[in-house]
Amino acid sequence: MVLPLILMVSILLLGLALLLWHARTAFVITLEKGGARTLRGTPPPGFLRGCDEVARMYRLTQGRISGVRTAQGVQLRFSREIPAHAHQPFRNVWTPPTDGGGGGGHRAAG
Repeated sequence: MVLPLILMVSILLLGLALLLWHARTAFVITLEKGGARTLRGTPPPGFLRGCDEVARMYRLTQGRISGVRTAQGVQLRFSREIPAHAHQPFRNVWTPPTDGGGGGGHRAAG
């Protein structure tokens, strides 16, 4: 009687953990045959084109780039198929989305 209850709670907790992990992913871009395409989410404008150029430049035929939400903002994560020396060029074309916080520092006139 206790074993099925423990099993149910374990499965429920695992499902909840997977749901929370999945919700952290902002977007996923796949590299296939030297080109980049969006698999999930909406990356910032121009980033997909930049990924396409970097993939062509480094002759990458496969791989995955994920944008993961963290406390510091969105961070890029790379699959094993993308070599370490190609990570920085992808970061160079990455422009984090603005937070919509306004134009900054001007006081109201009046």
